[in-house]
Amino acid sequence: MMQFLNARELDQTHFEAALQLQQRLDIARDPGIPSTPPGELRATLDDNASENAHHERIVAFDDLEAVAIGHLELTCDPANTTLAIVEIAPVHSDASMSVLSELLKMARADGRTSVIAWGDCTPEADAFWTGLGAELRSTEQESDLDLASVDADLMSRWIDAAPDDIELVHWKGRCPDEHIDALVATANAMNDAPTDGLEIADTVYDAATLRADFDARDASGIDYLGILAVCADGSAAGATEVFVNRFRPAIAWQWNTVVLPPYRGRSIGRWMKAAMWRRLRAEAPEVATLRTGNAESNAAMLAINTEMGFQPSHLMGCWQADVQMLDQGMSPSARKRSTASAGRPAMTPSTGKSMSSA
Repeated sequence: MMQFLNARELDQTHFEAALQLQQRLDIARDPGIPSTPPGELRATLDDNASENAHHERIVAFDDLEAVAIGHLELTCDPANTTLAIVEIAPVHSDASMSVLSELLKMARADGRTSVIAWGDCTPEADAFWTGLGAELRSTEQESDLDLASVDADLMSRWIDAAPDDIELVHWKGRCPDEHIDALVATANAMNDAPTDGLEIADTVYDAATLRADFDARDASGIDYLGILAVCADGSAAGATEVFVNRFRPAIAWQWNTVVLPPYRGRSIGRWMKAAMWRRLRAEAPEVATLRTGNAESNAAMLAINTEMGFQPSHLMGCWQADVQMLDQGMSPSARKRSTASAGRPAMTPSTGKSMSSA
């Protein structure tokens, strides 16, 4: 009989089984990248993010074998209090369906009525979610950059083309207080990035929100490297952020890169990315690969990444449905109809908001 355990309360035997499952999933997805070590998985399972969001994770066991891991994010953002975000791995088994049922119970108990499912956009995942009535609303291209192979001369040209009236401010961990308002402006500018057909409201950030995120990332083993492009009056022109995983520093994550509307078209995005590349090579030589994700509709940022040398690695997907729709989709009769109609072509995500530009 399947058993569902709170991921924060696993004993050593169940934790080791969850680790074996996570490492199998890692190897299948990224055979060339070190798999999750025990310390990282423990930090991930224990993580409850910050006051900005609450996280719940469960692990499904068949006897003592871990068969699926589920993650539920409940944002505290006032504009998205009816939204839940779920991730399930793997997503093509009966265990996945059972985990989803448990996550939906938690979502309903918190008053959530809409679900965005996030994960690898594989045929199996698409069949799982669309079979339950969800729609593929957005896709994101995940790409990897081999830092050692980047053209250093190209990076020098990007840096040499920097505007004279803007400077770059670097920090690690918490953004200095004197620049926090400028960073808030760049975080809110990310609302220009495309969300395609997702029904999700813009998140409004303030200094407290960002500071809570700084602390949450540090507690989960992430070193936050930031670069802020600032004008003479201290206002923001743009920013770029990289997360270095202290448990697996060989692969880092390129997070937000944004240029505010009045400054777009001046190559500031290229300048910041080149400056971050130099910084990583000098300060974090253990980082071999930089991974990023961009909405497929964000042509401007994808073009910069391609020019820099990023190579596509995975296609990610966001499926959305009402909780009630998913409940109906999991009924035995609905699952029988879905199986009978399997093999229909995947839906094409629609295009929504305008993209941010660097």
